[in-house]
Amino acid sequence: MTQNNLKILLVDDVDFFRDVMCDYFERTPATVLTASDGEEAMNVAMREWPDLIYMDVGMPGMSGIEVCRKFKAHPQLKKIPVLLVFTPDRDATIKDVEASGCDGYLAKPFGREEFLNLGHRHLFNIERRERRTPCQMTVDFEVNGAAYQARGVDISLHGLYVEFRDEIPPNKSVKASFLLPTISSKKIEVSGRIAWVNQGFPRQNMGLAQGFGIEFHSIDMASVDIVKAYLEKN
Repeated sequence: MTQNNLKILLVDDVDFFRDVMCDYFERTPATVLTASDGEEAMNVAMREWPDLIYMDVGMPGMSGIEVCRKFKAHPQLKKIPVLLVFTPDRDATIKDVEASGCDGYLAKPFGREEFLNLGHRHLFNIERRERRTPCQMTVDFEVNGAAYQARGVDISLHGLYVEFRDEIPPNKSVKASFLLPTISSKKIEVSGRIAWVNQGFPRQNMGLAQGFGIEFHSIDMASVDIVKAYLEKN
């Protein structure tokens, strides 16, 4: 099978989350299929035979766990890796998810990197890198209740690199706001985590100014559209 024939099926009853997952695969050479419930997922899988399935657990009707069990009981479909996405305790317990026979799982909330890394274990062709575009804007951000101001250096649909010389801890939650004035006067507000820190000497990437990368976990759709427009324009 060639790269161009690869297929990934995304199953979620919420349009927004399906769209977000689709965006994650923008740079992956594969056909992305979607389904909004368990029955549709079974039908799409029987018709298209995807190479990988991401499925939400908390769907109405058949839950992701029930659908996964059906996949794993099928003589042909059982060969397809099924990755379950769930909110612990609300959708199911970890024990329930593991007992479903799934090939991996991801607890919400999660970021793009975690999502793609999980899939990459089963489908090597998943592209985890993302196109980044240079930017120059003031970024106000908050970590551990303290407010700071820094300069944005480059941006992607799911993250932002910020020039900042003071020490900053990795893997901390962060809230940030900034403007992309060439596109819109609306202030973009995001929450996420500090995905990596690039400070000191020698540092991880000497080609970048000292700073850190923010991975977006929460951003409203209007802001997503602004970032998309900026990336397309630049």
